[in-house]
Amino acid sequence: MEYNLHMEKRVLLCDFTGVYEKEGLCGSGTAIGFSDLAGTDMYIDGEAEKEILKRLSKAGFPGGYALRFLDNGNHHYMTRLLASFADEPFDMITLDNHTDDQPPAFEGLKSCGSWRLDIRKENRYLERSMLIRKPEDMGTEYEVSERPLYISLDKDILSTDVLETNWDQGEMSRKELFEVLDMFFETRRIMAFDVCGEDAPERPWDRNRRFNLELIERYTGTGCS
Repeated sequence: MEYNLHMEKRVLLCDFTGVYEKEGLCGSGTAIGFSDLAGTDMYIDGEAEKEILKRLSKAGFPGGYALRFLDNGNHHYMTRLLASFADEPFDMITLDNHTDDQPPAFEGLKSCGSWRLDIRKENRYLERSMLIRKPEDMGTEYEVSERPLYISLDKDILSTDVLETNWDQGEMSRKELFEVLDMFFETRRIMAFDVCGEDAPERPWDRNRRFNLELIERYTGTGCS
């Protein structure tokens, strides 16, 4: 079954490491290059943030980019930046093996590990932020609402039997993850869906490529090769 995002079927690839070129995904959407920017690996400084927002705007973001790929988990802070374009109250659900709500170690910088804490402070439209680390969390964290839902997936929630990322991983199976995602699409209006958790580009990437293409086809209805 396919669950088409309610917005125009466009895919955004935020390229920090060149991994999407390695995966052969660049023809599947609009790729914006950020690899030339300093101050973006795990931590993001103010100058890099301004330049990223500038390049996003130049590419017409948000403009229907409903499915957004963020590179590896070191760049999960991109969710905070992309969600800053929201113009109505929304809920956010994060599927991640880590909480990503710890204060950054360096004052004045924000990080991939602090973004959930930062977005709650900054985003005036965010009504509720929920974290899923394993399927059992659904019963206590998820609730149906009339508000649109922003989904943020870090693939490190998945078992290494499914694919590999550059962070330590959880135990969720592919079947369990898709059951959870399908339930979101069946019960909520989806504002956007972003995905991080690529592996380092110099490592084998076939399983990540196949998984990403499945996400594109399943949730935008767009077939890719």
